Amino acid sequence: MKIIKLATVVGAALAPFVVGLGEARACGGFFCGRQPVDQTAERILFEIGDGSVTMTTQISFAGDAEDFAWILPLPEVPDVESLATFPQRALTALDTNTGPDFIAPLDCAFGFPQAGGGLNGAVSSATSGGGEPPVQVHVRAEVGGYDVAVIESQDPAALIEWLRTEGYRVTEPMEPYVELYTAEGMKFLALKLLETADVNDITPFRFTLPGDVPSIPLRMTALAAEPEMSIVVFVLGDQRFEGKNWENIEIADDRILFQLNSWPVKTNWTSLVARGVDEAGGQGWVTEYAGTTTSMRELLASQISADNFATPEDKEAAEALAEVLTPHPYLTRLYSRLSAEEMTFDPIFGRSAGEDVSRARQLSRVVDGVDQCADVAVSADPCTFATCGAGGICRPVTQVDTNGTETTVAACGCVPGATARTTFAPDGSPTVICQDQRMSFLNPGDQAAGAEALPDPCATFSCGDNGSCVPVNMTPTCVCNQGFVAVAALNAEGMRLTTCAAPDAAIPESFYNQRLPELPPEIPGGRPVDVPDPEPTTGSAGASTSSSTTGLGGSGSGVGGSGVGAGGQPNAADSKGSGGGCSIVAGSSAPTGALALALAGLAFAAARRRASRPVGNDR
Repeated sequence: MKIIKLATVVGAALAPFVVGLGEARACGGFFCGRQPVDQTAERILFEIGDGSVTMTTQISFAGDAEDFAWILPLPEVPDVESLATFPQRALTALDTNTGPDFIAPLDCAFGFPQAGGGLNGAVSSATSGGGEPPVQVHVRAEVGGYDVAVIESQDPAALIEWLRTEGYRVTEPMEPYVELYTAEGMKFLALKLLETADVNDITPFRFTLPGDVPSIPLRMTALAAEPEMSIVVFVLGDQRFEGKNWENIEIADDRILFQLNSWPVKTNWTSLVARGVDEAGGQGWVTEYAGTTTSMRELLASQISADNFATPEDKEAAEALAEVLTPHPYLTRLYSRLSAEEMTFDPIFGRSAGEDVSRARQLSRVVDGVDQCADVAVSADPCTFATCGAGGICRPVTQVDTNGTETTVAACGCVPGATARTTFAPDGSPTVICQDQRMSFLNPGDQAAGAEALPDPCATFSCGDNGSCVPVNMTPTCVCNQGFVAVAALNAEGMRLTTCAAPDAAIPESFYNQRLPELPPEIPGGRPVDVPDPEPTTGSAGASTSSSTTGLGGSGSGVGGSGVGAGGQPNAADSKGSGGGCSIVAGSSAPTGALALALAGLAFAAARRRASRPVGNDR
C-alpha cells in the first residue's frame, strides 16, 4: 500500500480568500450557493482512482510574481501527463455547496437574511547517463503559468544548492526540514511563475501519483503557515473516508452559538472546531459532510445544459468540476484548524464504515442557558466568535469612531513567548491570533547566496505606545505590554493594523506566569528566543505583580507544557512610534525572493502537544 503525501500550499502570507463575483445577471444551480465559506482555508481535493490518487491543491499567495515559489515533497514522480492547473472557482463552488448549512431555530422570531447572486506546455523529462548526478531532475515542464520541476537527491546540501541556484530562498533555519525529506527518499515538486506570468496565473495545481491512501505532509508547511490555519479536505471515492492517524471529532449542534440577522451567518463553529482539535491533542478532523455526489452532479449537469452562468469563468469551472465528480459516487469533506507548531506529523485518510453526515446544522434557541432569540438587537460578546490561538486570551475592547459611535471588538493578549499577528478570520474580517515567536524562518538579516539580506519589516511600523513590533517570517507582529491586548483592523488602503490597547476587562495576573511548551522534536524552531521570568509591570492596564511561573495545562484553559521559556521580548531593533498600530499590506509580508515552502514528511507515531490554552482563553 502506497502512502500518497500532499502538502497544503501556503504562501509567504495568506491573503483573504474571496472569489470575485461579477454582475449576477444569471444565476442558478450549483454555482449559486448561499452559504458562507471559510475564506482563509487551504483546500485540498483528493480523487481516489484504481491504484492512483489525483490531487488538486489550492495555492494562496499575495505579493509580486517574482517572489512566488512553492515546493512540496512527493513519494513518487508524478505522471507528467497529469500535470495541470484547475479553476479556483471550481474549488470555491465545491466548498460553498458542502460546508455547514446553519438552520435557524423554528421558534425564533427572526431568521437569517438571504444572500443573492452567483459565484461570480511542453513537458520534458530529464535523465542522466554515466552515473547518477547529485541532483536528479526528473521533470522540467511549463504548465499553465508555472515553471515546474521534480527533483531528487540523497544529498540535502546538493538539493538545497540546486534550489538556491534556481532562485528559491532557502534560509538556514529551513535546512533541517529539507534534510528530513531527503532522508526519507522523497522527491520534491517545485513551482515558480514563468517570466511572462503574473500573480493572476497562480491557480490550483493538479497531478496524479500511484497509490491508494492520501496524506497531507505538514511538517514543512510550518515554515510559512498562518496561525490557526484552516484546512479543508475533500475526498472523492466510492465510500466515506476519515482520518486514520488523527482523531475524528464530533461537535453537537446544540453547542453552536449564533447571531441572527447576520450575513454571512455568524456562529462559533470555527472556534468549536479549534477547541475540539485542541482536546484531541492537536490532531483532529471534523467531518462536515459525507454523502453521495448524485445531487451535485445533477445540479451541475442542469446548469451546464441550460448555460446559466454569470460569467464564462463560472461555466469553465462548472465543466471542470463536473468532470471531476462524474466518476466518483461519494464525497467526504473534513475540516481542521491548527498552527505551525502543531504540525508534528502527517494526517492520512482511509475508508470509513461510518454513516452519511449531513451538512445541515440545526441551531438551538437556548445554548448554555442563554436564549439566543430573546433580543436580536443585543450583540453577543465578540469573544464568543473569536479565536486567539496558542498562548492567547480574548478580551473585548470598546472603540469610539470619529462620529462618536461605540463598537466592541474582540482583542487578544498573548503569554510571554507568543506575539500578536493580525490575520483574517474565516469570514474574511481582520482578527488577531497569538503565535509562537520561535516559528520564524525568514528573519531580518537572513541572506542566501546571491540574494540581498532581508530588511527589518518593523523599521517603519509601530504597535503604538503600549507595545513593540517583532518580525515573524518577515511579518510585523506586536508584543503588547502586560495588561494590554492587540486589536486588529484594516485601514482604507487595506493595510493590516495591530494596536495594543487597554481591554474592557482586566487580564488575570496568573496569565503572564504561563509559558508556551517546548517545541516537539519534529518541529525545530526557526530561531531561539529567550523569555525571562515575568516581572511586575506598573502603570499598565490590568497588570499586577507576578509571583510564579507555571506550565500551561488543561484543554481550553492553558497552553499546556513544561513551563520552559519560549520567547516574547522585543529586540533592540524594534521601533515605537505614534502611528498607533503595526501595519502591513493585506496578504503581503514576503521580501523579494522569499520562499513559500509547503513541505512535509511522515512521522506516524509522533507525540502531540496542543492540549491546552491560557486561563480565560476561548481560542
